[in-house]
Amino acid sequence: MLPKRMMSAGMGLALSMMLIAGNTMAQELDEQGDPDKSSGSQVDEQERAHETDAQTQGAPKLAKECRDLALKKEDNAEEMEGLSIYGTNAKDYQKGEKYELLVDLLGEGNAKYNLTCQIDAEGNLSYDGMDKSSTVKSSPAPA
Repeated sequence: MLPKRMMSAGMGLALSMMLIAGNTMAQELDEQGDPDKSSGSQVDEQERAHETDAQTQGAPKLAKECRDLALKKEDNAEEMEGLSIYGTNAKDYQKGEKYELLVDLLGEGNAKYNLTCQIDAEGNLSYDGMDKSSTVKSSPAPA
């Protein structure tokens, strides 16, 4: 059996080596540059949150016209005042055909104001109604 003094020295040496190794690893991490959390740099490398085409590219003119008609015709238009267009099926419209135009406004929380307008064969737009739900009606979810 080893004398007590040698065991203490061996344990002290082992502990010192562990501290030195830990300190070296910490310095290496420091030199690599930890992202500055306060600057938001950790978010720069992440993907953007899901945004619809209407949000990133702007809503088509037809969708805006449908929203404007809804604001004129709806009794509770003040609820929809200032809401952004979240989604629409306006890009699928073909001139010269009858079409049901759907426009979703993004409300508070996950509320959606689902607007329906009709376009006749001559291209005239009329407001058909509004439904409030938590789902998007203008683009069905993939199956």
